[in-house]
Amino acid sequence: MKEGTEEKRRLFKERLTDELNYQGISNRDFAKMVGISEATLSMYLYRGSIPAADVAVRMAQALNTTTEYLVTGADSTTPPSKSGTKSDWQKKEINHIIGSLTPHQLTHFLEIARAYKNGVSTEE
Repeated sequence: MKEGTEEKRRLFKERLTDELNYQGISNRDFAKMVGISEATLSMYLYRGSIPAADVAVRMAQALNTTTEYLVTGADSTTPPSKSGTKSDWQKKEINHIIGSLTPHQLTHFLEIARAYKNGVSTEE
């Protein structure tokens, strides 16, 4: 059972590191956003400690993801897959972009995406 715990810790710190790198957030800024010290953040990133639930929730909120994803790697908004695909990072990036758009921008983004999907050029 200890091996499972060690694996969870390793994966948590990898997901946390990946999210910080992907979003371009420094350790110092992230610690401030979450309300923890840089030393505490270092415990999660380098020593493999898993945060208390309230801290994990604040981390997920700051990263615009779910606590479930950070802790387990699962995302309750999508059905579980048998294995990850090479396009997972692309879907994640699209979701990140969509989450940051204004309603007006989202409308235009969807128009472009639909035109692309249907093979119609958006240029006149």
